[in-house]
Amino acid sequence: MNINDSSQFRGCTSCQICSAVCPVGAIEIRLDRSGFYRPTVDADKCIDCGVCVKSCYKFDKDIRLTSDFNTKRLYSAWAKDPDIVENTTSGGIADLLARRLIANGYVCIGVTFDSDNNRAVGRTASTEEEILSFRGSKYIQAYTADTFKELVGKCQNQKFAIFGLPCHIYAIARYLESRKLRANHLLIDLYCHGCPTMNLWKKYCEYHLPAADNKEFSANFRSKVRGWGNFDISIQSTDKTEGKLTYISPKSGDEFFTLFFSDLVLNDACYDCKCRSTLEYTDIRLGDFWGHKFVSNHTGVSAVTVCSEHGANIFGEIKDDIEFHEQEFTSFLPYQSYGKEYPCDRDLRRKLLEELADTETSIRCTVKRYKRSLPLSSRAKLALKDAIKLLPPSVVSSIKKSFYLMRK
Repeated sequence: MNINDSSQFRGCTSCQICSAVCPVGAIEIRLDRSGFYRPTVDADKCIDCGVCVKSCYKFDKDIRLTSDFNTKRLYSAWAKDPDIVENTTSGGIADLLARRLIANGYVCIGVTFDSDNNRAVGRTASTEEEILSFRGSKYIQAYTADTFKELVGKCQNQKFAIFGLPCHIYAIARYLESRKLRANHLLIDLYCHGCPTMNLWKKYCEYHLPAADNKEFSANFRSKVRGWGNFDISIQSTDKTEGKLTYISPKSGDEFFTLFFSDLVLNDACYDCKCRSTLEYTDIRLGDFWGHKFVSNHTGVSAVTVCSEHGANIFGEIKDDIEFHEQEFTSFLPYQSYGKEYPCDRDLRRKLLEELADTETSIRCTVKRYKRSLPLSSRAKLALKDAIKLLPPSVVSSIKKSFYLMRK
């Protein structure tokens, strides 16, 4: 039995742990035509040992769900150092945790932007300088197989702190539990909406930066160029002949986030993901503290959910460096994707993914197809949201606060 066995219960999350744990190197991770990372098994190498299946989300019919939030603690928090807040996506808590963990002898695993290949990749960091590349959100799937292989090879003798999406942390937790090593390592995941096809990002770059293949990129999918709370993409690139170039997405109508928030180009497993809706496999879960409480804050506030004693201990070690306040889950979870499943028009999803994979179709054409598919009321709502984004920040904050309170 291997990772492609037909007895699976769910779709692949693209976590890539299967490739990392395979004892004979029979599993390679590749992007499929639809733009998602998928395992490919070399039948000549595979020995059907089943090790890959033991850590895989697809085959677990008994995923542990969180039923008691009284055992968890939620905090709003931000770094006291304004430079850290300014240069991170929310309140800078991940940055401070990584620094403290390195000081405590851990090797950190996180995600950085690989400018050579225009993609997100897993990396290890052993110094404060190395963790700087983990800063900034990456709203795309990351290639993690090689870094997870390093984790598998060294986790017996080295302490690791892993920062990843809930599907990554779930798989790593199961692997470490199977080797009775879970207590030796710290797992930190993120409140997650889902991951879109990599073809969306490729098309986006092709449209806005036609000479992308001649440049090296640094991308931030949640830039604070217009303040925290906005979804602004900033891309910096260095061309050997032209020098430094910068792209900042428009205030409204951005093609990437229009399709991302349509929920029609996400990975299959994202539509009813159990990993994003349980806190049983992580020590700490981080995110942006969306909701009415901090809607007027334009610098950044992190949501920190402490899920274990191990997590509480390391959070306690950074308390002198942060401002923090305990919060009720009811002030936060309703504004996250936690516990939610997304409805999906499968036929439309297939068409959009086909267009994004087609080199002859521009991203603008795909956005138009999506908008044409919407009923008139939904098109009007989308147009209204785009119009609101053009208003002064204080007005936008007031409208957001009213919206949040209505959903409360």
